[in-house]
Amino acid sequence: QCEAEGFRRITYFLDRPDILSVYTVRIEAPHHEAPLLLSNGNPAGSGELADGWHYAVWHDPFPKPSYLFALVAGALGKVADSFVTLSGREVELGIFVEPGKERLAGYAMDALKRSM
Repeated sequence: QCEAEGFRRITYFLDRPDILSVYTVRIEAPHHEAPLLLSNGNPAGSGELADGWHYAVWHDPFPKPSYLFALVAGALGKVADSFVTLSGREVELGIFVEPGKERLAGYAMDALKRSM
C-alpha cells in the first residue's frame, strides 16, 4: 500500500487526494519467487511467460487517489470463502496470510463477512 507518499516512488503521478484514477495493473514476476500476484480491484487476466515468469492483470473500476494503490507479490496462503450480497450476487472472499497460518484467519474472515 502506498499511503501516504509511496506511489511517487513507483512512477510520476499527481499524488493528491483530490485526483482520482481508475487502475488497470499488470504485474510480472518469477513464479518461484512470487507465486501470488495481487493488486486492487478484480482479476482481469493471468498467464505464464517465458523463463518461469508469470503475470496477473487487475482492474479496479472505482476511482481512487494514488495513495490507496496496493500491490502484493510473494508466497502467501489463502483462506477462501464466499458471500451473497443483499442483491443476491455471490462474491468470492479471500484473506492472504503467511504460509502455514491459514488456520488463524478464521476470525478475520468472520469479521469480513459480518461487515458486509
